[in-house]
Amino acid sequence: MAVWFGRLPVLAGMLFSLTLTGCASWSLWPVGQKSAGQQRVSGLLERGDHWTFRPCGQEHDRLLQPTPELEKLFDNVSQPGQLSMFAELVVTEENGRWIVQKTHRLQSTGRGCMDNSAKASQWVGFSYDPAWRVDITAQGMQLTTEDAESGRQLSTISEQLPDGVQVFRGVHDQGLELWLYPSGCIERSTGDYHHLSATLVRDGQRLRGCGYQGAKQ
Repeated sequence: MAVWFGRLPVLAGMLFSLTLTGCASWSLWPVGQKSAGQQRVSGLLERGDHWTFRPCGQEHDRLLQPTPELEKLFDNVSQPGQLSMFAELVVTEENGRWIVQKTHRLQSTGRGCMDNSAKASQWVGFSYDPAWRVDITAQGMQLTTEDAESGRQLSTISEQLPDGVQVFRGVHDQGLELWLYPSGCIERSTGDYHHLSATLVRDGQRLRGCGYQGAKQ
């Protein structure tokens, strides 16, 4: 049985914010679930003689053992001469060293540790061109766009498909869906990496973007 949540307030500001009510259960991603001993960490990743990682809000670096995937992504995302950038990783600890298990985000641009926009979100899908963002929270789904669509509000429900795809849509099929795919995504305007690909379906139009897991588990 679905459990319905209250409505969120409409956001003020330059961007128009569309708020929708929540529903159902918000389960974790079915592919690559966190195993015992794993932790998700955010902070400054630095490549030098040794790879190091400084978690947000801490003063000391940790030695890091990267995966071949992370090494390749660092080369692809970094600007010429750049040796450090913001990263969000899933790691385990072994003999005082963090062992990378998965890369969630790798960003050479943006606010890094100062970005709290996903603090209350469980999942995020977004694009910069055209500009849109969808936040999935315990209260529901919130869409932010550049246009003003007269405060349309919907109830939403989530669905997990066998191939690991997560879908959020209007209960009454009112033309708004967010699809999150468990495949990596390079944001084309910044070159930053995110561990999910996203598609926003809006009144029949399909808009591509990237996605990532928010701070709320």
